[in-house]
Amino acid sequence: MTPLPQGPARRPSPRRGRAALLALVLAALALGGCSSGDDGGASEAAADGAVRAGEDPGVDTADVAADGTASGQQVVQTAHVTMLAPDPVAAGHAVVALVERVDGRVDARSERSGDDAGDPGSAELTVRVPASAMSTIADDLREIGDVRDFQLETEDVTSAAQDLDARVAATELSVARMSDLLARATTNADVISAEQALTERQATLEQLRAERARLADRVALSTVSLVIYAADAAPEQTAPATFLDGLGTGWSSFTAAVRGALVVLGVLLPWALAGGVVVALVLAWQRRRRAAAGTAGAPTPGTPAAAAPGAAPAAGPVPPARDRP
Repeated sequence: MTPLPQGPARRPSPRRGRAALLALVLAALALGGCSSGDDGGASEAAADGAVRAGEDPGVDTADVAADGTASGQQVVQTAHVTMLAPDPVAAGHAVVALVERVDGRVDARSERSGDDAGDPGSAELTVRVPASAMSTIADDLREIGDVRDFQLETEDVTSAAQDLDARVAATELSVARMSDLLARATTNADVISAEQALTERQATLEQLRAERARLADRVALSTVSLVIYAADAAPEQTAPATFLDGLGTGWSSFTAAVRGALVVLGVLLPWALAGGVVVALVLAWQRRRRAAAGTAGAPTPGTPAAAAPGAAPAAGPVPPARDRP
């Protein structure tokens, strides 16, 4: 069988080659645009998540941690001090000068001057000193007087501070979004709704900022409560040291409780007596009223009782047998 003659091989058309190349270029551009859009969406979502988590890209966390208002450990320190000094009032003035020297402040101050009877007086102060000065405040106070008791309490508020920071950042983002929504509102209903929502979020933001500022103030400035007595006028230690001391303390507290109960009983006894007299009179009046009501309803002797409704009339006397017919 003779093979058929084959024609010349077809060459690819230049137009088809250019069309295929153009299609490849367009597909590459489309893929690049999608990936860039996805990256942008991911970046925006990451930024949104960072803001919600309390991270501000424009704030240096190292700087914030240095002034103790955002990151880092947040500790509130409170100290209670009892001091002895020959002149408690003068010692109180020296404590105030010490607080002012370390850039602190005095929140409360009470002084009782001495008298001619031998009372040297006393002084009570509540001061705030920087947290960095708490490490040396005990030694500084010992230069003023005899520190009899020094108790330091600490409270870690790191979690509370971080929570407030996150809530403040999220609320700020919400306020910014509501402001943008209000700017793009076109109808009166949309404007009113956006304004109400924006007002609520701004009020919440101000409340959170104020709470965060109070917490930062407690962290930055530690509280020190001082009571200053004279050496011969200081109150005795109340903590018992032995079993007998504890027994004596318990007996003293028991007798004090009994005396207090007797005082309360003496105050309430006249009122209780007066109330008892009133109750007795009321009960006597009620008994007399019931007795009077019972007497009025009783039948008179010799009078037949009234027959009940619907009852048969009472039969007369039966005649003797001889009188019967």
